[in-house]
Amino acid sequence: MSPSEVLEEVRQAEFVAFDLELTGLHVKNERFIGVERCYTAHREGAQTFLPVQADGWALCSAARPAEELRAIDSGGEKMREDRPLQLSKQGRYSAATMVFLDENGFNFNDWVRYGLGWLRPAEEEEKRRSIQQRIDEVTRLQRAAQCAAPPPSQGTEEQPALEIPEGADRAVIDSCRRQVREWLESTTDSPLEIPMENAFQRLLMHTIIAQEFPSVYSHSARRDGERFLCVYKSQAEVYEEQLRALQGEMDALDAEVGDETRTRHRDWSGPDDVYPCFYDFLHLYQSFYADLPESIQEFKASWLQLFPQTLDTKFLAEAHELLVGLQPPANLKGLCDFMMQASKTDSTPEPLPVTFEVNNLTGVEYRLPNVVPGEALLEEDGSHEAGYDALMTSLVLVHQLSHILGKKRIPWSQLDFAPLRKRHANDPRRSLTEMLPLSVNRIRLVKAQPNVINLSGRDEADMSRHFLMSGYPASWKKWDLMKVWSPLWVGLSYIDDTSCWVIARNEADAISIQKIYKMIEEPSFKLMSYEEHKAAEADCLQTHELWSGLPEPEEEPKAMC
Repeated sequence: MSPSEVLEEVRQAEFVAFDLELTGLHVKNERFIGVERCYTAHREGAQTFLPVQADGWALCSAARPAEELRAIDSGGEKMREDRPLQLSKQGRYSAATMVFLDENGFNFNDWVRYGLGWLRPAEEEEKRRSIQQRIDEVTRLQRAAQCAAPPPSQGTEEQPALEIPEGADRAVIDSCRRQVREWLESTTDSPLEIPMENAFQRLLMHTIIAQEFPSVYSHSARRDGERFLCVYKSQAEVYEEQLRALQGEMDALDAEVGDETRTRHRDWSGPDDVYPCFYDFLHLYQSFYADLPESIQEFKASWLQLFPQTLDTKFLAEAHELLVGLQPPANLKGLCDFMMQASKTDSTPEPLPVTFEVNNLTGVEYRLPNVVPGEALLEEDGSHEAGYDALMTSLVLVHQLSHILGKKRIPWSQLDFAPLRKRHANDPRRSLTEMLPLSVNRIRLVKAQPNVINLSGRDEADMSRHFLMSGYPASWKKWDLMKVWSPLWVGLSYIDDTSCWVIARNEADAISIQKIYKMIEEPSFKLMSYEEHKAAEADCLQTHELWSGLPEPEEEPKAMC
């Protein structure tokens, strides 16, 4: 399947599931308190580590007349960043992550040899501008040469030959000289093209041709990865060849992976379906679009311009009133197998029927999980392969929707995957936002409190059970911290050697924590509620801004007698 065919499938798709495999996650492994801190840590990880495999083309398009869903999978196209300077400057690798990828069959040789490059919009624009400037310069030179008077005839007599020391270079140069002489004696008007990979030899031949064959012109060219020394009988041919090469560079930009990915958003605005990874969101944005904004609010605004509707199948499984009672497994493979089994069990009302067909790219053999009640599940699967994980995510979402629609007795034909928009009063279709108002754009967070982020609104969470404990001795271990709050059982989220978050199990324990702290006569630490901590941060920031706006103090006056 060519990039243009993939893009056409994307344009026809009603939703897209994507998955990324990464070289690492967080610079520092910790539990995050507050959405802002969670975003900051994720952002740092996305700007530090690299995606080594991405699948943004695991597609599902609905065949409405037959009410069938067709799964189209790209096979996890491996990609590598086409920015070697940034790769060496910013690219970091987690040893544990690399071992994990290796144990799950990731082929690092294929990634290096066959990985596809991409450009972000700003990089693409800069590259286009650079190529266009060169095209304009060559065109200007070409017009100037056409308008200029023809140079005086220099004849075809050869000038004294340059002396080349004995060796491999001399043998190549002598061979090229013979080919140039034979070409000049022939009647052909076609340029002479001599394969020559060695850059020094090409440079040497340019000098020799300019001195020994002044009536012709030389130029270096590349075709299909092979280097050539080209010789022309007119300067106009040289300019034509340069313009063809530059136009080829310009055309090649259209085939960049990043452009194919971004073009989808100009022509298609259905939902994206992911299993859960806020990490993937930020890596996708950082790698294909632009540097991540500093604040979470800026990121939300930018993300919604690209993806108006985003669904997280893990959040849907854990929070939707019609799915939470199923109590599905937490991991993607388990959830996929569970949902496929659930669709075959008897229930009232029954889930809506769905059928699937997997269309693989050449060289990829993905199969739908063969889940039959009473039979063992298939042990062999492509889990942790980006394409297969994206395919399983697609299956999960379709089965989740079949349960929700079935229980609400809504047919597939009334579900519209497009964003919320005005419709005719007689139009029975309903958007995902209308169908799942509390699920769209809600994304599950890992090791964070709150554990959900709302991409399209304000994040509100009860942080009254979180307390910042700071200033205790660095020698204290977990048992020492737990003993302070005994007999309460609290959760701990470390910040550094002398501070951590203390998390109460319930409101009663939160009140007890405050009472215990007040009872300690000379505490060797400080305790603040989350609200007190945020207020202290705001005061500190205000004080810093106040002092930064004051003029520098003048030198103290010297004492006078």
